[in-house]
Amino acid sequence: MPPAALLLLLANDHATEALAQAVALAWAQHPMPRLLITLDGDLGAGKTTFARAFLRALGVQGRIKSPSFSLLEEYTLDIPDLQFKGTLRTSAYHIDLYRFSDPQEWDDSGLRDVVGGPGVSLVEWPQRAQGLLPAADLSVHLEPLGEQRRCMLQAGTELGQRLFRALPEGLKSG
Repeated sequence: MPPAALLLLLANDHATEALAQAVALAWAQHPMPRLLITLDGDLGAGKTTFARAFLRALGVQGRIKSPSFSLLEEYTLDIPDLQFKGTLRTSAYHIDLYRFSDPQEWDDSGLRDVVGGPGVSLVEWPQRAQGLLPAADLSVHLEPLGEQRRCMLQAGTELGQRLFRALPEGLKSG
């Protein structure tokens, strides 16, 4: 069984992007109807960098805006589906909860249906939902260390464990 957590030292933004791409490609190998990735860390830790690279790796074109002011940005993903010999179309949601200050905002926002429903959800500042989010398939904690970042990946579900198994061996060993 792969580890439930993986601690990595990322040299720079490019390493953060490479990690996000590896996670995206691991999911795309066997896409599931629902995926929740939480991203936490201080301002400037690389949460949005990770989310943008993840979305780009899944084929999102054009500008990928930070949802800091809009709360949610939605993107359409076209994933090749070998089972049906066609394309699986799903939505990806990039959500930023930084401006939330109490649990009522989570309930009022309507995001419970988005995050709990089908699609890929990348949620920045999950702690602002104060424990009301469903269990994350994968939690990503980023901590700046000068030019580098410490990154803790933690699987919270069986899907998260499958993502670990699908990551490149070089990433898991180093």
